[in-house]
Amino acid sequence: MNLIIKHSMRYIFLFISFLSFSQDQTARGVILDKETRAPIPYVNIAILESTFGTSSDESGSYLLEIKKLDLSKYVKLSSLGYRDTTLTIQNFIKLKEVLLTPIAEQLSEVVISEKFEEKTMVVNPINEEDLSSGFGTNAKNPWIIALYMPYDSIYDDINYLKSVRFHFGNYKNKRSKFRLRMFSIGKDSLPDKDILKSNVIIDLKKKQKFADIDISDQNLVFPTGGIYIAFEWLYIPYNEEKVTYVFEDKKNVKGVQYLPKFSAIEANEGDYTIAAYISGLWRFYSPNKFRSDKKLVPAISLTLSN
Repeated sequence: MNLIIKHSMRYIFLFISFLSFSQDQTARGVILDKETRAPIPYVNIAILESTFGTSSDESGSYLLEIKKLDLSKYVKLSSLGYRDTTLTIQNFIKLKEVLLTPIAEQLSEVVISEKFEEKTMVVNPINEEDLSSGFGTNAKNPWIIALYMPYDSIYDDINYLKSVRFHFGNYKNKRSKFRLRMFSIGKDSLPDKDILKSNVIIDLKKKQKFADIDISDQNLVFPTGGIYIAFEWLYIPYNEEKVTYVFEDKKNVKGVQYLPKFSAIEANEGDYTIAAYISGLWRFYSPNKFRSDKKLVPAISLTLSN
């Protein structure tokens, strides 16, 4: 009799376990520094081979709804200053704390003696009349978009990175936050390693037309191989905006988008190189302007100083 009961209970347990991984799941927890146990805010959390993901919030907490079709996949967590971490979805769901390993890079000492700023130069200058439609995102597809800026010999005597400008003139954004990222160039010509030494989070004001971000205190020199300058959306409640999408059949669908949207300029095919971080992977990206052969290029400028 006892044997029959034990066998039945085992059957029920297996059946429940099967059901739990056959339905949509919710992963929630907090992301911590493995060494200090400090929460890590704004970690990019992307399901590989999927268009779903999220970010950790200011306290390192996250909540991610996972569709049934994605339960056999992997999730990738990435943040400046930490090693990328990849987990199976099933393990990720079970965790209440995710520990990321800090990158212990030995930075070379930078000595600047009597550095006086005498000259500046703007790379990729943009006027307000140059702006076109641009880039936005929603809760289902977290991403980063990056513009490649090649090095030129004219920068030899004026090669310190002073500031970055993003344009928002085509959009009446509400208050929102985003992150500046800068990357070296990998062997595949895609973004590789972070260049910035610390997180740079920008709090955009309502209807702000552009953001000038001072990075002169990081003492960075324009790499001769060029750089990628990137805009990273943060999937946090602070950035949420409820919207109604209207389709051609006049059907209205309510959803959520994540601010801010930022502007683009128009260019011909091949004039610029753009990369996008989507579903945990970098790839080349070449978006067309709606009903046009022109390409949309992130409206980003870089100011150099000597």
